[in-house]
Amino acid sequence: MVALLIGLLIGIIISIPIGPINVTVISKGFKQGFRNAFAVGLGASAMDFFYCAATMLGLSAIVHKIEVNIIFQVIGFLLLLYLGIRDITTRVETFRYENYVPQNGRFHSAFLVGVFMYISNPTLVAFWITLSGIIQSTGTLINGIADGALFAVGVGSGTALWYYSLLKAIFWKRDSFKAETLTLLSKISGFILLGFSGYIGYELLEHFVRSGII
Repeated sequence: MVALLIGLLIGIIISIPIGPINVTVISKGFKQGFRNAFAVGLGASAMDFFYCAATMLGLSAIVHKIEVNIIFQVIGFLLLLYLGIRDITTRVETFRYENYVPQNGRFHSAFLVGVFMYISNPTLVAFWITLSGIIQSTGTLINGIADGALFAVGVGSGTALWYYSLLKAIFWKRDSFKAETLTLLSKISGFILLGFSGYIGYELLEHFVRSGII
């Protein structure tokens, strides 16, 4: 259950930064309505689950070796540091909702849009390999195949929950919702990622001190 909750939290956090998928979900929401916009988000969530499950289960046999563990933590520290700074400095352009006219669309087509947008970004493979390695390298909260599977389910559910909540908030405050709100959420996500990076950096520093490297 702990692995599921951790996955849910991480799924929400990694979905907050405003990238192409979030923008597409928002745009399609005002063009084709809530149902098809959420389908795009579900397509991306399904791929988050698939990538996370594949890397968590695929890395479980090798990640606990100390050399591999350190490599993942170093890469993870740098990656989360970069993502945190990027998200803090992100500014979302103003959306002009009055230009959107609802149109008809098919749920499965919108779902595939989310899937193909996701797999068109090759950096996400590296991201999940690194993140899964970091999580398993701690060896305290997530251990074994069952925990890895629960974690992946939590991640997929967390991203789906984010897209659902985002659309609900936008449709609820359709006339007053501002792009600055998304910018603020992106900054909050960035600070959280920097916090994770700082924790990993601290763990690395302790290891290097114990090993006499520093």
